[in-house]
Amino acid sequence: MKVYVEKECMVSIICNAYNQVKYIKDALNGFVMQETSFPFEVLIHDDASTDGTADIIREYEKMYPDIIKPVYQKENQYSKHLGIISKIQKDRAMGKYVAMCEGDDYWTDPHKLQKQFDFMENNPDYTLCGCSTSWLNMLNGKIEKRSQTKHDRDVRLEEFVTPFHGRVFPFVSFFLKTEIWKNMPACGFPVGDIPLTYYAALIGKVRMLSDCMCVYRWHSDGSWTMKKRSRDGRNKIYEKMISGLDKLNTFSKGEYSDVFERGKMRYQYLIALRNRDFQTIRNTELYNIFKERDFLHKFSDILMCIMPQAFRMLSKISGREK
Repeated sequence: MKVYVEKECMVSIICNAYNQVKYIKDALNGFVMQETSFPFEVLIHDDASTDGTADIIREYEKMYPDIIKPVYQKENQYSKHLGIISKIQKDRAMGKYVAMCEGDDYWTDPHKLQKQFDFMENNPDYTLCGCSTSWLNMLNGKIEKRSQTKHDRDVRLEEFVTPFHGRVFPFVSFFLKTEIWKNMPACGFPVGDIPLTYYAALIGKVRMLSDCMCVYRWHSDGSWTMKKRSRDGRNKIYEKMISGLDKLNTFSKGEYSDVFERGKMRYQYLIALRNRDFQTIRNTELYNIFKERDFLHKFSDILMCIMPQAFRMLSKISGREK
């Protein structure tokens, strides 16, 4: 039973869903099981699902009318490329903090919100708090420990901008000040979660809790990782990430130019890989990135460029994808 110390909503949970009938119950159960000393709301946005996702949300809305606050779209908004989903959710959020979870991911710890809330309340100089997260690879059904830390720790900006594989902690674990989310400058990034970590780390401190409290479904139906599989699709994303890094660097008045340049090189390297262009990698400064890769990644990158069919076959067998 929840015993509320605060009268007003303190945390707004942001959840966007579309055709996730197989997963949405896990997300919703993760929300309603939270045990907190403060009121919270679940702002779920169903983007005109056609598979029964909205029906399940309606069931939870009836059971938890004070918590579940949905929007049911009649027309899919994402396909219009207007950014309206983000605007709708930002306008609705009343909490001092927001927590993020897409409709295909879920929380596993009933004290997740309370732990992150307590940390942020006790440390006002922090803008974002994440946590260890398990990655569930939907191609092979295996749990991967790709976003883990043994001890609570601070995360630096360069850790978000420059790494190649995985994220320090994924969107499902985000807990941040609402004002940070609402006031982030528009830099043209094609995604919202990754640049949000950049911005949060630029203007404050970021903490990662060691407790593993979330599951991120990787390669699930309709997920971002599945939408960006084509070479052209990925390259367009990478090009927009490069442009966004330039704009964010301008916003920060060049204070972290070296970090952002390193991040841009990362995406340039990935574009060369998708174009099967190892010659560009070998004959430019991108080769410095290649030299820093471990043996398996070097082998994988060369195979991807020289023998793409063999690479795809091995990726399918291993349940991994680039």
